[in-house]
Amino acid sequence: MKKYGNEFKVGLFVILCVCIFFYLIYSTGKLNIKKEGYYIYVVFDDIAGLSKKAPVMLNGIEIGKVDSMKFAYDNEQTKIMLKLWLGIDAKVRDNPVVSIKTLGLMGEKYIQIASVQGGGFIAPETILAGKSYKDLDTLTDQAEIITKNVDSLVLELKKLAANLNYTVDGNKDKISQTIANLEAASKNFEEFSDDIKRHPWKLLFKGKEAKTK
Repeated sequence: MKKYGNEFKVGLFVILCVCIFFYLIYSTGKLNIKKEGYYIYVVFDDIAGLSKKAPVMLNGIEIGKVDSMKFAYDNEQTKIMLKLWLGIDAKVRDNPVVSIKTLGLMGEKYIQIASVQGGGFIAPETILAGKSYKDLDTLTDQAEIITKNVDSLVLELKKLAANLNYTVDGNKDKISQTIANLEAASKNFEEFSDDIKRHPWKLLFKGKEAKTK
């Protein structure tokens, strides 16, 4: 009788746990159904592995999720249109910047909406253009291009420096003579200035000589 009682208690406990589990699932689903919201659309060239149900954040706060995604064909281009569900309390201002970001070390991608200050708010069902996503490969390619341009610039500067050195070497005597003349003229001017300071009457004397002539 005691053994039967323990089995009964364990079975009752398991049934109770299962009931509680299903109740939590039902209540959570019911809560989500009751929660109000609206949809907007964003068109991207490439969503870079973004998954359905990915979070949508407005200025860093989660406000919704990616509801669906499909191809959109326009002017011979293949694009991706995302349908985003946003909570009714989340208001996005006009002309927002919508981009794909990476969250955490695991690389989970999400939609980031940067809503600037001022202006009105977008209406439900608005279609927005998403900002192109730049992954690590793209940034690496751009870095390689910049490196090549820098290397080319350095090479041109080396050539220019070599040409300048050649020009200087070929006219070294003329340049040295010009520098010597400038130094002599500077020294003469300093002596003249010092002499005038010590004998200012010479200016008057030279002035009279100039008038006499």
